[in-house]
Amino acid sequence: MAATGWIDEAAALRQLLTLNRIARIAVQDLALQPMLQRIVDALHEEFAWEFVACATIDRERGEFVCAAVCSTLESEVTVGYRRALGTGVVGRCAATGLTIDIDDARHHPAVIDTLHGTGSELCVPILHNGEVLAVLNAESHAIGAFRGQRALLETVADQIAGILRAANLFGQLQVANAQLREAYAALEELSHNDSLTGVANRRSFDSWIAQGLADAAANDRPIALLLIDIDHFKAYNDSYGHLAGDACLQQVAGVLAYVLEGGRARLARYGGEEFVVILADADDQEAARLAERLRLAVEARALAHRLTGIGHVTVSIGVAACVPSCGAGADVLIAPADQALYRAKRAGRNRVSIATTAPA
Repeated sequence: MAATGWIDEAAALRQLLTLNRIARIAVQDLALQPMLQRIVDALHEEFAWEFVACATIDRERGEFVCAAVCSTLESEVTVGYRRALGTGVVGRCAATGLTIDIDDARHHPAVIDTLHGTGSELCVPILHNGEVLAVLNAESHAIGAFRGQRALLETVADQIAGILRAANLFGQLQVANAQLREAYAALEELSHNDSLTGVANRRSFDSWIAQGLADAAANDRPIALLLIDIDHFKAYNDSYGHLAGDACLQQVAGVLAYVLEGGRARLARYGGEEFVVILADADDQEAARLAERLRLAVEARALAHRLTGIGHVTVSIGVAACVPSCGAGADVLIAPADQALYRAKRAGRNRVSIATTAPA
C-alpha cells in the first residue's frame, strides 16, 4: 500500500509540474499558433501520447481548424486541416462543448480514423464563458490509452482558456489595427491626391515646392518649375460639356504622368486646367527640354477639340528656373513661370516659353 501511495504521489507531482509548465508556456506571449504548438508539444513530451492536437473554431465557415499538432504516427491531420463543426469526435466536441472520452474507438460511429487504426480518443473543449474557443484532442492506436487522463486534460483546458481568449482578442486587435493603418494610409494618400485626375494636388505641391526650394538653397543648386495650361479649355467645356471637360483633364493628366514616370520630376494639379511640374537640380534649358516633351506628348494624344486651329487639345507651358536664396518662397518660381506661360499664350499657344528672368 505504501508503494502504491508513493506511486500515486509521484504521478500527482508529475501532473502538477506539467500543469505548471503549460501555465508558463501560455503566458510567454499572445501569439496564438506558437502558443498552442508549445502546449501540444509539452503534452506529447510529458505523457508520451502518440498524437496530440489542438483545433480552433472558424465560426464564419462553421468549421474547426487544426492549429497545432504533434504526432509520432502517420496521420491525415496537419496544421490547417479542417472539417465541419459537428463531424467526427473533434467536430462534436467543438459543437457541443462537451468532453468526449472514447476508450475503444475501433467501431465508434463518431470516429473519423485519420490515424488509420485509431484505438482510443479523448477530446476536451477549451471553454470561456460557455463559448468553445478550441478543442484539445489526443489519439492513440492503443485501446484505453487515456484512462485516468480526462481530468488532467480538462484542467489544462481550464488553465489556458483565459489566455486563449486573450490571445484571440489580441489577434483581433492586431487585425483591426492593421485595417486602421491601411485606412489611414489610404485617407492620407487621398488627402494629397487630386480626386479627379489622380495626380498630386495643390496641397502636395505646396509642400514639395517649399522643401525643394529649401534644399536647393542649402546646396546652392538650381530648381525649375513648369506651369502647364490646357489651351482653350473654357471653350472646350462650353462646347463639349463639363463631363467631357473632366475627361479631358483626366486624359491630359494621364499623358503628363506617363511621360514623367520613373523620373525625378514631380507632377501636381495646380488648379482648374493648370498643372505644375517641379524639377530639382535642373536649369531652365533642361526644364524647357522636358516641357517640350510634355507638349509634344499631349499634341500626339490628339484629343479632339473643334474650336482650335489644330483640331485637337494642346497645352502651353511656362518654364522658370533659379538658384534660390535661403528663405525664398514659391513665388520666386511661380511668378516668372506664369509670365512665361502668358507669353506662350499670346504667341499662339501650343508652345513652351522660358522666363527671361527668375529672381532668387
